[in-house]
Amino acid sequence: MSEQVCKADMGGGGAAGVDMYGYPVETTGNAVLDILEHRSSTRAFARDDDDHPVAVTDEQRAAILHAASRAPSAGAMMMYSIVSIREQATLDRLADLCDHQPMIAKAPWALIFVVDYAKWIDLFEHVGCFEPEFVERTGKASRRAPGLGDFAIAAQDAVIAAQNAVVAAEALGLGSCYIGDIVENAEEVAELLDLPPYTMPLSMLIIGTPRKERPAIAHPVVNLVHEERYRRADTATMDAQVAEMDAMFRPHAREVGERVVDIYTRKHTSPFMAEMSRSMEWWFKNWLGK
Repeated sequence: MSEQVCKADMGGGGAAGVDMYGYPVETTGNAVLDILEHRSSTRAFARDDDDHPVAVTDEQRAAILHAASRAPSAGAMMMYSIVSIREQATLDRLADLCDHQPMIAKAPWALIFVVDYAKWIDLFEHVGCFEPEFVERTGKASRRAPGLGDFAIAAQDAVIAAQNAVVAAEALGLGSCYIGDIVENAEEVAELLDLPPYTMPLSMLIIGTPRKERPAIAHPVVNLVHEERYRRADTATMDAQVAEMDAMFRPHAREVGERVVDIYTRKHTSPFMAEMSRSMEWWFKNWLGK
């Protein structure tokens, strides 16, 4: 959808454009907010004269990984690991395993954010927490596998770090795209990445130089924020949601609700979502060490 932009005074010295729905799409005068405003997913990456993806430099990689490491972490436990992928054979295999998406193979760099309690199990064992003397002295359990509570905290750590990497990449002039399909084909992904029990690859980013300028597209906001309590949408609110989404994603729709129907048929009832659900059951068993 092409955006119709007009200028509006945002105050603070920054001029911002608004699209046809009134959403700001240009500058606010704040560097961080501008990065967030302009960011959109990159699915096509620049190629060099030899038709290879333009490489992400060592300096850029270091800056992005450092930014990821600066993300908030529960108890500073850093309950995630980042698997950095640049080898073409691995990118090719990931493209196949992640719902057959060629753009993964055409990216110069991928980061896989692994929810990781294995390293803490290893550390507990390394310093003697599982030794009988320690158990007797402290009265603590001799050993337990991480539970779903541990997963909830670790997953938050991982996705916050991933988003820090996204913002850093954008600040460096690079583009990125989240690949949620990394959780599919669990057994084969675990083998490819040598993932042990107590781990799960929660998200993947592909990163590189965008092939072309990417327009920022507004996201639906009706029924997004709830004050004080969650409220199920009433008919009027759902009508407003449908209208907003059709206007954004189906401007030439012949019938009301085409965007919702598209999501139902293309995603909610899709074979890849069934495979993702199957794989998530496998990953949760792996997380629990079963």
